[in-house]
Order: sequence, then structure tokens, then C-alpha cells
Amino acid sequence: MNPSRLLLAILMVLTALGEISTQLIIPALGGIEQGLGAGHGASLAALSAFVAAFGLGQLLLGPLSDRVGRRPVLIGGLSLYLAATAWMLLADSMSDFILGRVAQGLGACAALVLARAIVRDVWKAQAAPALAMTVIGMLTAIALAPMLGGLLTQWGGWHAPIFASLALGSLALLAVLAFYRESNPSLDPKAGHPATLARDYFDLLTQRSSRALALTLAGTYGAMFAVVAGSSAVYIGLLGLSSAEYGLAFGATISGLIAGALFTQRRIMQLGPQRIVGIGVSLVALGATGTLLVHASLGLSVLGLSLPQVLVTLGGGMLIPASVAGVVMPNAHRAGLAAGLMGFAQMLGATCSGLLLGALQDGTAWPMIGVQALFALAAISAFTVMTRKARSAAVSAAG
Repeated sequence: MNPSRLLLAILMVLTALGEISTQLIIPALGGIEQGLGAGHGASLAALSAFVAAFGLGQLLLGPLSDRVGRRPVLIGGLSLYLAATAWMLLADSMSDFILGRVAQGLGACAALVLARAIVRDVWKAQAAPALAMTVIGMLTAIALAPMLGGLLTQWGGWHAPIFASLALGSLALLAVLAFYRESNPSLDPKAGHPATLARDYFDLLTQRSSRALALTLAGTYGAMFAVVAGSSAVYIGLLGLSSAEYGLAFGATISGLIAGALFTQRRIMQLGPQRIVGIGVSLVALGATGTLLVHASLGLSVLGLSLPQVLVTLGGGMLIPASVAGVVMPNAHRAGLAAGLMGFAQMLGATCSGLLLGALQDGTAWPMIGVQALFALAAISAFTVMTRKARSAAVSAAG
């Protein structure tokens, strides 16, 4: 294995770490609530706290790596991740567990944002397919981790999937220490200063394409997260599946993510990021609408819920790497900042979706399905309106 392939494999693990940390424990949410003496639905606060910290941290850690280097920020983040995961294992209340999840989210976000910036550093103009490959690693984790989490939960209770996260984080840190050398040779001493940070983010958001892709990613990930956060209660609580059966059903449903990312990896240089995002967000909206209509007309069933979701996951798998590439690629001089913005947008959508889902819980599947449809509609509306304005501006300028 040559160094670039080894590095790409490490970056795939780093990109997946945050999702693994969430997906492994989803089948154990009920056990966590019982074990910590919390009320039904309290574990959703832990999911939302994680994604909030995961998103906000990227706004700071991405630019910080432009200033001091990728390696020290990455090592610090992974070390925090390990300490926080150990704290979660020792928690004896839901508030302690949530505190650990916040710190874990801050540590895991360093892995994601730095992996994306490192890809831009190393692969340069050919970074788009490599970015898609790292996303394939993340999406594979989303597909497989619930299955593994279900099996681990049945075998060792709610602590077992957290032990698995601790083991993977330890391996990731050892791999970084052993095989990754600093990839950002042009450090910017001004990056990360409050005034510079605000100016740089404002400048990035003045680019209409960056705004369109960030908002579309936020809406899409919010739509997907509604099902990620709500599916355990629906499949296990309402449909009567065991945690292992839920893991298998959920993993099979979201395998479309991998197919979508593979399409992007192979076609992004030919079609361009924006066109792939347009196709992807259309599939997400179609799948979310289909889920809503099937549930309204035929009621709740495993197939009726799962089959339309394949369109959502297929579109999401296409859209996530393409939207990130569409913002990071043109901003090589501030790749950490650009990666931080997209990571924040992704987690902002998930956080808002999780909070809304928690507020609307009524013991049925309607909140999950309705929140997903709402965010999918917001995503396709944002993309359509903003790209139409961009085309109109281009036509006006040409005239």
C-alpha cells in the first residue's frame, strides 16, 4: 500500500468517526435511558448535544488548523474524543452522559474537518474524487454501525457500543501519530483571530454558490437525521423489531448512501458538483414525499417506511460529497475554513431537526416522517431559488 492510499484509508476512518459515535449507540438509546434512570426520549437530547458541539467546533477548529497546522489540532481533538468517551462510560446520570457527548462531539469534529482539509492539501486539484471516497467511508459506517451497535447492545448492554467507539478512537489516534505528517505547508498566522475569522466566513458566504450548497446540505442532512434519530423508537417501539433486527433493517435502508457516494466519486469531475447536488436533492425530496404519502395512505409498516427511504439515502449519498467538494475545492488557500463551514451546515441541519423531532414526540411515527419532509422541502427550495438567482445574474451579466 503506497502512502497516499494508506493516508486515504486513515482519512476515511477519521471522516466516519463522528457518525460511528452516533450510529453505534442508536440501538442502545432505550437501554441508556433505563440504565441512567432517565425518561423516555431523554436520549434524543444527547444526540442533539453531540451534533451541536460537532458542528460548532468545526467553525473554530478548521480555521485553527489553517493557522497552526492540521496535525496538532487533529491529535488534540482525538485525545479529547477518547477522554470524553471514557467519561460517558463512567456516567451515572443523563446529565453526565450528555456532558460527555458534548465533549465527544468537539473531539470528533476535529477528525471530520481536518480529514476534509487534508484531502485538499494532499490531492490538490484532484481532491474531489478523494473527498467522495472519504464520504464513502462515513456512509459505510452509517450503514454498518447500527447493525454492529444492535449486536453489541444485545451482547453487552448499553456500555458495549461505547467501548467500541473508544477502541476505534484509540486506533485512529495511533494511526495519525504513526503515519500522518503535516500537510499544510503554508500556515496563515492571521487565521483563527476573531476579526479575521468573521471576515473570512463573511467573504465565503458572499459567494452565492457557497450559500446554496451550504443551505442545501443543511436541509438534506436535517431530513436524514430525522430518521436517524427517530427510527429506533419507530422500528423497535412501534413495529416490534429487536435491536439487532432494527440494525439490519436500518443498515439495509441506508445502504443507498454508499451507492450515491460511489456515483459522485466516479462522475464528479465530469458532471461538476452543482449538477450532482441538483440530482441528489431531487431524489431526497422525492423519497421524503413518498414516505409521507405511503404512511398517510397505507399506515406504518417496515417496507412502507424503508423502501422510499432508499431514494433519500441515494440522493443524500450523492449530495454530501458533491456539496463539500463544491465549496472546499475553490478555496484551497483556506481549506480548513471552507471545510468548517460545510461541517457546521451539516450539523446545524441535524441539530435543528433533532430538537424539532424531540419537541414533537407523540408516540407515533408522524413527527419523524413530517420533520423529514419539512427539511427535504427546505433543501430543494433553497437549492432551486439560489441557483435560479445565480443563473439570472449570469444572464444579466452576459447581456
